[in-house]
Amino acid sequence: MKSANSGNEYIPLDLRISVRRDTLRLISEMAQDMGISINEVFSFLAEDSVIDLELLEDLNAIEIPNKCSLNDLKNAILKTKLC
Repeated sequence: MKSANSGNEYIPLDLRISVRRDTLRLISEMAQDMGISINEVFSFLAEDSVIDLELLEDLNAIEIPNKCSLNDLKNAILKTKLC
């Protein structure tokens, strides 16, 4: 996977995750069809799920309150045009 930041490098992580049996079967089949390992499939899925976050906005500029009302949440969502 290519990143918008060419200075990024791959860093190996040992992770322990839990998935449903059907999910593991599908991921295993996907890996076999692609000729890669299950670890590589998870790596690609993780990268694909966050690749655009870096391009969309600076996440450091986002403030997350300790608590908010339902109306505050609705207004924040409407303000960012997520719905």
